[in-house]
Amino acid sequence: MHFLDTNIVLRLFIAKDPDHELIRRTIEVLESRGEALAICLQVLVEIWVVATRPVQNNGLGWPTETVLEVVGAARSRFLCLLDDETTGVRWSTIVAQCAIRGKRAHDVRIAALMECHGITRIVTLNEQDFAGLPGITVVHPRMVAGPV
Repeated sequence: MHFLDTNIVLRLFIAKDPDHELIRRTIEVLESRGEALAICLQVLVEIWVVATRPVQNNGLGWPTETVLEVVGAARSRFLCLLDDETTGVRWSTIVAQCAIRGKRAHDVRIAALMECHGITRIVTLNEQDFAGLPGITVVHPRMVAGPV
């Protein structure tokens, strides 16, 4: 099983994004291998934040209806994992052990959720966000799809 980071899921739904074809091909290859692909509520929330934020504030400025469709499509296509108190306890341990500060704590929450569900691989364009986190193997889309 692979976990899909927000930057992967969002670009799947932006046909004009320079990485769209790479992402589409990566997901296609993983699915053809029979790999389960997972997301979580945090990914959906992050999609909402970026997609509804105004363009002048580094967002996409999409209308709510469009974002609802994208979130629904992501929930339908990918396994949406739930977190619980176990995730919170693991998150606390990782941020303390790895001396995590600032925004990176959001990524650690995903790593904790992955660990609680026995997932070790995350597909992301932002390899540095998960580098050095225990039990996480970062998979850049080019590692799966090759040159597109």
